[in-house]
Amino acid sequence: MKRRAVISAFIISLLLLFAGALAQAQAAFTVEGLDGNKAAYTLDQLRQMPQQSVTATNPHTKATENYSGVLLADLLAKANTPAGDKLRGDEMRDYVEITGRDGYRAVFALAELDPAFQDNHVVVGITMDGKPLDDKAGPVRIVAPQDKRPARSVRMVTTITVRRAP
Repeated sequence: MKRRAVISAFIISLLLLFAGALAQAQAAFTVEGLDGNKAAYTLDQLRQMPQQSVTATNPHTKATENYSGVLLADLLAKANTPAGDKLRGDEMRDYVEITGRDGYRAVFALAELDPAFQDNHVVVGITMDGKPLDDKAGPVRIVAPQDKRPARSVRMVTTITVRRAP
């Protein structure tokens, strides 16, 4: 009887582990536009999009890290976020809030992500040095290589939300 209980507990644990891995593969994070529409993205979908590579320095180890992923500006364009000539007036109050699984949040002004305003290359990173991000950093991480301090390089991204300041 004990043996059956142990085997059942083991099987249930495996199923829960598999379900968690499947959920992670299915929806890595969501993007929500100003209009309230949400789009969920998987790692497979991100891999199919044009990739951008950036280099950042790890402040703890001083090592150079090479990240690849999708430009955040490209994902925001898919959410009908104003860009280029359409980014003016009230839209200049728009910002992007990034939230990680651990509750950490960071903000970017929409204008600083727009190539018409600045040459920032903020990336929704899915690999580092050619390998998938580990559970501590990923599966998705924001990488802002132009920042002198990596405080806005949010790890374990769950949501990217466009908002308007009052």
